[in-house]
Amino acid sequence: MKDNFEVGQLVRFRISGDLGRVIKVYPDYFGARQAFKVYNAEPGQVIRPGSENGIGPTKDGIRDRVIVQWYTSYGPSSSVGPESMDGKDLEILQC
Repeated sequence: MKDNFEVGQLVRFRISGDLGRVIKVYPDYFGARQAFKVYNAEPGQVIRPGSENGIGPTKDGIRDRVIVQWYTSYGPSSSVGPESMDGKDLEILQC
């Protein structure tokens, strides 16, 4: 599921619970919708380039790159100022 981030929204970092505000959004920056996959692989089978036998959906799909200004604990990396985050790591807070 893809969240619709907008400038000015309040967000929470899923891991530490830090709060911040969205400054800028780069839509569809990370990820892919589908990928080459190897189905029905057996234990011990060697997987090498060219051994894919199908195309399937990816786990996380397309995600946004979100620039966040952190207000608590200065965000996940403890850096001062805005920080670039993957949209899957953020939760939009409803006010």
